[in-house]
Amino acid sequence: MKRTILVSIILMIVYYLAYSEIINVNPDPDGEPWIAGGLRPLTKEDWEFLNKMPKLTIPGNYRNRVLPENLDNSLLPYFRPIFSQEGGSCGQASGIGYNFTYEIDRERQLAADIPENQYPTHYTWNFLNGGEGYGSWYWDGWQIIRSNGCPNVATYGGMAYGGHSRWITGYENYFGGMHNRVLDMFSIDVRNPEGLETLKQWMYDHLDESETGGLANFAAGVSGYLMTFLPAGTHEAGKSVIISWDPNINHAITFVGYDDSIRYDYNNDGLYTNDLDINNDSMIDMKDWEIGGLIVANSWGTGWGDEGKSYMMYKLLAESSEDGGIWNNQVHTVITREEYTPLLTLKATIEHTSRNKIRISAGIASDISAVEPEIIQRFSLFNFQGGDHYMQGGFTEEDKTIEIGLDITPLLSGIICGEPAKIFLMIDNHDPYNIGLGEIISFSIIDYTNEEEEEVISEQQNVPIINNELTMVSVNKIFDYDVISILTDELPMAETGEYYCYQFEAINGTPPYTWSLKMDYLEFGTEDEFPIVYDTQLFPTHNDDGFAELDLEFSFPFYNELFDHVLITTDGSITFGDEFGYIRNEENLIATKAITPYGADLMIFPEQNDGMWYNCNENSVSFHWKTSRYNQPEADAEFIATLYSTGDIEFFYNSENITESPNWISGVSRGDYTSYTITNISGSSIPQDYKIHFFKPLFPFGMDISEDGLFSGIPTENDQTWDILFKVTDFNNIYSFKTLQFSTYSTGIDNNEIVLKPRLLQNYPNPFSPGSAGRSSGTSISFNLTAEDSENAKTCPPLRIIIYNIKGQKVKKLDVATRPSTEPVLSSDEGLRMTQARGNTYTVYWNGTDDSGKPVSSGIYFYKLEVDGFSTSKKMILIN
Repeated sequence: MKRTILVSIILMIVYYLAYSEIINVNPDPDGEPWIAGGLRPLTKEDWEFLNKMPKLTIPGNYRNRVLPENLDNSLLPYFRPIFSQEGGSCGQASGIGYNFTYEIDRERQLAADIPENQYPTHYTWNFLNGGEGYGSWYWDGWQIIRSNGCPNVATYGGMAYGGHSRWITGYENYFGGMHNRVLDMFSIDVRNPEGLETLKQWMYDHLDESETGGLANFAAGVSGYLMTFLPAGTHEAGKSVIISWDPNINHAITFVGYDDSIRYDYNNDGLYTNDLDINNDSMIDMKDWEIGGLIVANSWGTGWGDEGKSYMMYKLLAESSEDGGIWNNQVHTVITREEYTPLLTLKATIEHTSRNKIRISAGIASDISAVEPEIIQRFSLFNFQGGDHYMQGGFTEEDKTIEIGLDITPLLSGIICGEPAKIFLMIDNHDPYNIGLGEIISFSIIDYTNEEEEEVISEQQNVPIINNELTMVSVNKIFDYDVISILTDELPMAETGEYYCYQFEAINGTPPYTWSLKMDYLEFGTEDEFPIVYDTQLFPTHNDDGFAELDLEFSFPFYNELFDHVLITTDGSITFGDEFGYIRNEENLIATKAITPYGADLMIFPEQNDGMWYNCNENSVSFHWKTSRYNQPEADAEFIATLYSTGDIEFFYNSENITESPNWISGVSRGDYTSYTITNISGSSIPQDYKIHFFKPLFPFGMDISEDGLFSGIPTENDQTWDILFKVTDFNNIYSFKTLQFSTYSTGIDNNEIVLKPRLLQNYPNPFSPGSAGRSSGTSISFNLTAEDSENAKTCPPLRIIIYNIKGQKVKKLDVATRPSTEPVLSSDEGLRMTQARGNTYTVYWNGTDDSGKPVSSGIYFYKLEVDGFSTSKKMILIN
C-alpha cells in the first residue's frame, strides 16, 4: 500500500446555490482571499454561442506525432507572473490576465513581466458584472476584445484600478486598446483520449507547427474540491495535485501545461494504472486513469498550491461535474492578432445617469440624404451594461460624462472611394420608467486610412437622448480609400457533369481574404386562408426547448444543399442539425441554418390543446405549431411552415391566434452570417390571414466557394446561366460584393459553337424593377439559337417571347425583329429589335408593361421563347 499524505483541503462543506455568490474559500483567515462564485449562470443564448464556437480537433498529420512527456508554458516569458484576482473576476483573470496576455505577447515576442505587456481583469469585467461585481465567463471578455480591443495594465492604471464599476474615459485610452485584439476562440471536448491529445498538441505548438504552444481555460467547482500531494516515490512527489472538483461550478482557471508521468492511486490498490476498471462501471476509459495530469495556474496568488500552480489528474477531464470533473468536459482557447491598426474610429462624449439603459452602435450609408444606415455595427461593450450607474461608474457630477472610442473600420465596407458617405452614431434607449437622463455632447469620426489622421466633427452637438427611442446623429465624409475589391470580371463557362474550379483573386484591403457566397430567398407576402394541418402529431423531446425529428419523403434543397431529415423545435423553427437551437432574435437566426416562421421563447401546453403536427408527401411537407409563450399559456402563437421539393418555402399565420409581441423573429438563414432573409413582418403585427412565399435562390446546385476563394464543384444543370453574388472579406472585416454570371453548356459545346436546340437563359436582373426608357430599368431576356434558326431569324418570323402572369394569362407578346443589331436595345423599343451579344446568343428587353403599355403589378411572371414550333420557358420576378 502506497503511503499518501492527504491534506484534503475541503475548503467548504456547504454547496452554494448561486453561481454569483462571492465567497472566500481560503482556510487561512489571514491569507490572501481565494474568491469563488465568480461565474454567472449560463443563459440559453450562451449555450447557442458555445454550440457554434469552432471546435479544435487533431489534424491528420498530427495523429502519430510523439510529444514530450511534460510541458509547462508558464515558464515561457509570455506568461505573466501569478497574481491574485480582486472580487469575483476569475473569468477575466483566467481569460484576460493569463490567456489573452500570454497569446498576444507570444505573437509579439514580448515578456509579460511589465504592466505595458499585461492586460487588466477589470476593463472587460466592468462591462460584464452589472456594476455590482457579479460573475462573468472568460469568453465574455474575449468577445469585448474582439469587438473593440483592450488597453494594457499601464494605460488602465492597474489590474483592477477603480474597483468593479469603473469605466475608463478618454478617447486615447480606447484607441490604444483597439490595437490589442482577439482574432478567434475555440473549444476542445476533452472527455476522451483524442480530446486530451488535441489539448496537448495545442499546448505544444498551437496545432500549426509554431515554436510555442498555447494555454486553455476551463471552469470547475472550488467550494469543496480535494487537493492533496503527489505520493512519495513517484514523479514530482510532494507537489500539489487536485484529485476532485466540487459539483458546484463557480470558478474559472487556466491550464498551462501537462505531465504524463504524475500518479495518484484512486482505488487504493497499491497500483498506478490506466488500464483497469477502477470505478466498476464495466468499461475502461479515461475515468479510470491514475497516470498523467495537467498543470493548473490559479488567480489566488502564490499562496495557493505550489506558488500558485498545481497538478490536476487527467481523469477529471472525463468525469462529469457531479463526479468531480471539470465543467461540461470542455476547455476553451483563444488566438490573437499580432498587429492591428484601426482605419476608421468613432469618438463621442456622452452623458447619462443610468448607463445600463443605453446601447451604443454605429452605422453607415452611401447616400448622404439617407435617414438611417445601410450597414449597422454593434459592439459587445456599451450594450445595456454596467448597472444603474453614471457613465464612469461613480456618483459625482463628473462621472455622468464619458469620452469613448469605438473601432468602426468594418463600416468602410459601405463607402465608394471619392464619394461622400454618412456615418451614424446611434443610441438605443430602453427605459420604461424614464429613470435616466442623458445627451450626446459631441460626436466625430477619425479617418486613419491615409498617412495623417483626419477628424470630422459632427455639427450635431448636445443632442438629448430620447427615452425608449433610437437617437441618431451623423457626419458626412468623402473617403479617399480603395476598399477591397474582387479582381475577377468573368467566369469561364462550365461543362455540365464535369468538375469545375476557378480561383478568385482580390486587391486592396488587408489580406488574408475570406470568401463566401450571398444567396437570398425572395419574399412575397399575400393574403391567403390559413390551411388545415393536423394529419400526424409530433411529440417533441420536451414541451419547452424540445424538438421532434422527421425524415422527409423528398430531398429538400436549401440554399446549395439537399436535406432529407429535419428538426422541428418547440421555439418555432426548422433546423438541420442534431440538437435544439435557440432562435429567438435576429442575431440567433443569422448565425443558424434554419427556417423560422415564428422564433420566440415558446412552450407547448397540451392541456389547452397546444401541439405540433405535420402533413408530408413526395412534393411537400407542412408543419403546424399551436403553442404559447414560455410560462404564459394565455399568450398564443399559431403558424405553419411548408417546404416544397422545389426549394420554395411558405409561412402561414393565424393572426387571430397570435398574441401581439415585438419579441419574435421570422426568416430563413444559411447560418453563415451572409446569406439570410428576415421577413418584413418580423417582430411586428401580422396582417389578417397572412402568407409569405419564399422563392429559392437561383444558384447552380453542386457549386460552392471555399474560404480561400476556390469556386468549385460539379454543376448538374444543362445550358443554364446564373447571376451569383460573391463576397470577399479582408483581415479588418471590410467586405465587398460582386455579381458574376456563371453558365453551363452541354458536353462538346462551347460558347461560340452552334447549339443543337434553342436555349432560353435566365433574365437579368432577376428580380427586377420596371421603369422608364433606358438600360438601367427593366430586364433583359437572352436566348441561343441553332444555326438554322439564327439564319431564319434574319428573313422569316415568327420568333417571339411571350410573358404570362402566375395565373397563366398572357401579359405581353414581344415579336422579335428579323435582323440582329449590334446596337444596344432600349426598353422603349422592347421586343422590336434583337441584339446579337456573342456567338448565337441574342437579347431582348422588357420594361414591365402589358400589351396596352400599362405597368403590371409585382409578382411572378413566366417568359416563353417560341421559335419555329419549339418553345421553352422560365420564371422571373418583378418588384415595383
